[in-house]
Amino acid sequence: MNLLQLSEHFFSLKKLFITLERQISQKTTLEELGTVWNCTPRNVKWIIRRLCTAGWIAWSPGLGRGNRSTLTILTSEAEVVLALAQEATIKGKFHDGIRLLENHDVDDVIRGRFVQWLEGQYGYRVDKNEHYQLDTLRLPFYRSMPNLDPAFALRRTEWHMARQLFDTLLIENVDNNEVLPHLAYYWETDNSESTWTFYIRKGVLFHDNTELHAKDVVYTLERLTSTDFGRTEWTELPLAKIRAIGLYCVEISLSRPYHLLPQLLASPRASILPLSSGKRSSREFSRFPIGSGPFRVVENDDSQIVLEAFPAYFSGRAHLDRVELWIIPETRYHLSPLKELAGDTLPYIHPFQLHPRNNQQPDIEQIETGCTYMTFQLNKPGPLEYDDFRQWLSRLANPHRMSADLNNDTYSPAYSFFPDWSILSEQMLEHKEYTNYSSGYLKPESDYLDEPPFLPQQTLSILTYHILGDSLERNARWFSEQCDRYGIKINVEVRDYEEFIRPEIIDAADLVLANAVVDDNSVISFLRLMFDDRHVVRRHLSPEIYEHLDIRLRMIEDEPETNKRIQMTQETEQWLRNKRALFFMYHLHQSTYYDKRLIGMQTNPYGWADFYALALRPSKH
Repeated sequence: MNLLQLSEHFFSLKKLFITLERQISQKTTLEELGTVWNCTPRNVKWIIRRLCTAGWIAWSPGLGRGNRSTLTILTSEAEVVLALAQEATIKGKFHDGIRLLENHDVDDVIRGRFVQWLEGQYGYRVDKNEHYQLDTLRLPFYRSMPNLDPAFALRRTEWHMARQLFDTLLIENVDNNEVLPHLAYYWETDNSESTWTFYIRKGVLFHDNTELHAKDVVYTLERLTSTDFGRTEWTELPLAKIRAIGLYCVEISLSRPYHLLPQLLASPRASILPLSSGKRSSREFSRFPIGSGPFRVVENDDSQIVLEAFPAYFSGRAHLDRVELWIIPETRYHLSPLKELAGDTLPYIHPFQLHPRNNQQPDIEQIETGCTYMTFQLNKPGPLEYDDFRQWLSRLANPHRMSADLNNDTYSPAYSFFPDWSILSEQMLEHKEYTNYSSGYLKPESDYLDEPPFLPQQTLSILTYHILGDSLERNARWFSEQCDRYGIKINVEVRDYEEFIRPEIIDAADLVLANAVVDDNSVISFLRLMFDDRHVVRRHLSPEIYEHLDIRLRMIEDEPETNKRIQMTQETEQWLRNKRALFFMYHLHQSTYYDKRLIGMQTNPYGWADFYALALRPSKH
């Protein structure tokens, strides 16, 4: 009899005790217990011995015929549930452990103890013997991921997961902006760059062990360029025709030259899906997508996401065998201690775990790619129509002052979606090379602010959403409090992300505080942020500003020179900022801690270590 089966007999004692708490005693007989457990007196004695050995009950037999025995509860139902949840987790069945806690409705104290115990299980773990080695990475995460379809990805971790599960035709070398072969081993274009031909590698397998063919590429790109998902950067592609030429060749014909096509094909959204995925429901595929990447999804529910190495990966099998993301909502607020973990578990604390620094320097610290920004609703009448009022609100939202008031030193002021461009802007401001922005903005001691140009008659709203540590909500409430000091009333509305991105929710808000996710290709990232229906910026622009923005974006797409495209993107972003259509607030600092015995620990643009590169340095002893 295992622990789970024994626990069922223990829980059945509630028929006698109603509640199972420590040091509660009850007079009973073997016959009564036989009724409770539906077994013979002989088996009752055996169960009693097992429960006593487990330390869950004490049994004092009655002396003499007719005298009743005494059964004493030595532990609580919650304590037994905790032990069962821990045992299930150790066996790799984390979701069973969570289900036990939920089914028995344990209180916050027991759940907190379980979360604290889990901290000793996180990290890189190796189980091995003379003939076997299993490398597992176990990490906590604060939310589930029901949508891993790269066509719908908007958040950092979903973009990171796309890189683990899928492949693109091409990849980009971020050091020199060079596009390199990947699933396509070669490509060519005509002189006008209107017809492109891509040659696909043979023998690349999807996770269902079917071979990747040209028809899969055609399906993926036709899906992306359709309007089924609304407007995106892909629907702007001037696609005339796409066709498969045999099994391993794809030809893309465009109605006009489009120099950005290779970079677009290297972006995660262009991950190649099998044609057969169209036969599955959208919900099913989003939970359990099939790609050709180094890992495949074997579990994905609200308590656990499990990836396993794909042995047939065309670029070579990952050394890491298994990745387990344990979905623990408490980690959205709960601080993970920085400490050495016991046994063979090596720590890897990623930026999306809250943790106290305790003056301990991170092993990797970087500024996030992307930023937190605020938009103003310019599509309805009201105080935000006036440029001087938006300028005043922007000055009030000074990230230096916010950081000081909230005692948070993990911010850097943002002047762009892209941290490198923010650094450049800050240097120019310090040397007074920007005429449109006061260099005094950079000084945290500049607390003085004039009265607002006028006081709105109505209460305004600022919309944001739940993230790790609820930092967006805290910042929105800080901004509302600052406005209140000047007599401006702003209600803070906080939504779950899935609700936040609904167009009608965004359109109804006067201001929005959001986080922009970008990657190493600034031009493609900017186009995505501007074109995608689900991003905030476009929905809050006035028709006049958006019409002019659309012209600028077309010019960027049509520019053949890479450096010129980047310059035009910078100028367009600055133009939006100077129009006060949006206000860049801050970049977060991302900290990573890990054991130096781990190999390949380099963070990608989304703040995560690529699981494919991770391995353990063998002990030399």
